[in-house]
Amino acid sequence: MSSNAIETAAARRSEVFAALASADSRQDAAAALAGLLSIPSEEAEAVLRAPLENLLGQPGDSSAPTGPGGFTLHPFRDSEHHRSLFHSRSSDETSATGGAWDEKKTEAELREGLRRVEAESAMWFVAVDTSRDQPVGLVFGEQIDDGDVDVAIWIHPEERKKGFGLAALKESRRELAAFFPGKHVIVRAPLSGSK
Repeated sequence: MSSNAIETAAARRSEVFAALASADSRQDAAAALAGLLSIPSEEAEAVLRAPLENLLGQPGDSSAPTGPGGFTLHPFRDSEHHRSLFHSRSSDETSATGGAWDEKKTEAELREGLRRVEAESAMWFVAVDTSRDQPVGLVFGEQIDDGDVDVAIWIHPEERKKGFGLAALKESRRELAAFFPGKHVIVRAPLSGSK
């Protein structure tokens, strides 16, 4: 894989993500990248296969894109800090879990989710308020049976009503459209009666 093509794509990531978001298929995405970056189609395919982190930068990397108002998404890592946030979500009675997951269930779901991320059938993010360098929630993008992408957003109860949910929605749509080109991104609305 040409590292120059990856570097060029990373430097022009906004244009790359916009091109990928409008692609109808993986072939369209590769053709759009080849035209946008003036690279051969083989290198465009290599860019599509590259880990998303190569385009986003690493957590703490000053080149990582920042969303509006000091907000960004970082790829979920199997780290103690990210695991703790996942456990907070699993015990939150207003989350999709209803707060009913015990430690064993939470660990099993975490391992299974990380397996799906590794298999590239899911993309998980940590939502971060960059003005405080504080994780504020999680975003889960999971490819479902028909290939579409189901999105769930969880914002920590103490961080709600501050615009992080909307920022997470906007940023995740762009990231997931790039990671799953040509697929519909479906946002799961909270159930009526949820807090």
